Amino acid sequence: MSNENKLSKTREREIDYDYIAEHISSLSRIMVRVYKEDELISLHDPCGFPVDPAGIYLDELFQVKQAVSYYVTPYDQFYGIIRHNAHTLILGPTFEMTPPRPRVREFMFELGIRQNYFEQYLSLMLGITPLPLELFVRELCLIYYFLSEKRMTLTNFPLYNSRSDISMKEKNMIETISAIQSDPADFFSNHDTMDFERRMLSCITDGNQEALNALFSKNTAGRAGKTADNYLRQTKNIFIATATLVSRAAMAGGLPFEEALSLSDRYIQHCERLNASEQILNLQYNMVMDFASLVAEQQKGMHYDRFLRGVTGYVREHLTEDVNVEQMAKDLGVSRSHLSTKFKKETGMTLTDYIQEQKIKKAMEYLEKTEKSILEISTFLGFSSQSYFQNVFKKRTGMTPREYRER
Repeated sequence: MSNENKLSKTREREIDYDYIAEHISSLSRIMVRVYKEDELISLHDPCGFPVDPAGIYLDELFQVKQAVSYYVTPYDQFYGIIRHNAHTLILGPTFEMTPPRPRVREFMFELGIRQNYFEQYLSLMLGITPLPLELFVRELCLIYYFLSEKRMTLTNFPLYNSRSDISMKEKNMIETISAIQSDPADFFSNHDTMDFERRMLSCITDGNQEALNALFSKNTAGRAGKTADNYLRQTKNIFIATATLVSRAAMAGGLPFEEALSLSDRYIQHCERLNASEQILNLQYNMVMDFASLVAEQQKGMHYDRFLRGVTGYVREHLTEDVNVEQMAKDLGVSRSHLSTKFKKETGMTLTDYIQEQKIKKAMEYLEKTEKSILEISTFLGFSSQSYFQNVFKKRTGMTPREYRER
């Protein structure tokens, strides 16, 4: 090709990134930001958010150096990152389904948005177009192809997850469980693989999430066996086998039979809808940790009958509010006296104590993981005053919120 033709082709490929971003945003109802040399040059927001939802994740998003990738936040929001020449396009958030109200409240709290804007902010979240992750990734592939004329497939995509060092734990876990599903003769001759399975299932039966995390962090994977000719199918087969193992371990730990099987079925159905091994790997980690968490709650005395599921679910739903027992009873369709008496009989603790316990657990999490002030945390969790929050916190932990944060 002559120099003149090359120059002509270069001119033809001059790209108006802002124009592209504007139309992507309008068509998909998803925010799109355009950066040049990491400096924001345009933002297209079809919903009109008062604060950019990506603000608290930008540092992590800019650490992604691949041409195309996606990022999953702790609130299960998806962001797409596309790098081309000196420009970066950041798409999102979107999600597979609109998040429940408590998750929206927590996210608003992290963004620093006042809670009296909750209903307005929730309506903005509802204005985002939910997308299955696979479709979102395919959209990223199409945009990148238009920009670069290079084809991408789902298998080209590295997953970036907001939870620190989970990716390595997930990889260790799935590769080692792959070894567990290998040829039986090979499996039973592999002491390390047998030991990993025994320890993992023991952690689930004990409801020991901390030990489970440590196991995934330190384990060195064994050799994966072959359970199918297709790698994606093999990954799904391994997931199904794992679901069987962990659900049985959870039942041994006290999780009711129907509860364990129902949860296992839901995870397997979700797995079968996925078409990328990285997604299945991520789901598998969460499934194992979910079973361990449920066993831990069960062993604390929170039996999973319909009544208690309703009460504990209601508390989780309204944890960031001043939970009113009278209103709770009305919403659950029982009398206040029946609600209080039955809860105390089933759990050995009063409903007020349980609500306070859950609020203080959440407060401890915020004190450890955020820089939010004590006043902000107490207000967000629905305490009538900071002094009352401090009194309840000290009563339950033996130290003030400030002492807990500085310990």
